[in-house]
Formats: sequence, structure tokens, C-alpha cells
Amino acid sequence: MKKAATRIRTIDLGYEQMMIFDDGRGERVLVLYGATWLTQEGQAGDAVLRPGEERALGDGRSLIEALEPSRLQILSEPAHGRSLVRGLLRRVRRGISRLQFGPVAPEPVA
Repeated sequence: MKKAATRIRTIDLGYEQMMIFDDGRGERVLVLYGATWLTQEGQAGDAVLRPGEERALGDGRSLIEALEPSRLQILSEPAHGRSLVRGLLRRVRRGISRLQFGPVAPEPVA
């Protein structure tokens, strides 16, 4: 069985420039040079990544901010059909959970 190739994107961030990932499942960030601050939704601690350090992104929102001019590589594993459907369902559930359902207030009588 042939394994699909990992997709690599190289990104340059200037000082205090940020990048947001809404769903980083299957992606990793590798710092080539510079320093970045990484915070992830649902994770207890943040991380400062320096050259050569790599971190997997979770399925929640992740934010990467450059603490100095930095170059990153975003390594993406190819999505399989089932995981793609699961990801879409997770996004739909997350969107529904953010909606507020409840009784509708009556309109005022004029």
C-alpha cells in the first residue's frame, strides 16, 4: 500500500504576527528559526517553540505568535475519508453548541 506524502507549507512571520488554526488535527508546526508562542484551546499550558522544536496541533483552535521574526513549517498529514467526515461532524457540533436555544421573549405590546 502506498503512503500519501506529507504536505509541507513554509510560513514567515514577522515580530508579533499571528496565525490561527481552527482545526489543526493532523498538522504539526516546526520552527526553522526564530521563536514562537503557541497556545491551544483545551490545553492547560502554552509553549514557546524555538528552532528545531516541533509540536502537534490539536483539533481545537490554536494560535501561533512570533516573538521575533520566525520561519515555520506546517506539516500536514493527508486526511483519510473517515477522518474528514469526523472533522466535518465535529465542526457542525461545535457550531451548534455555540448557538443559544431557549424560549423566545414575547414581543412588547404597543
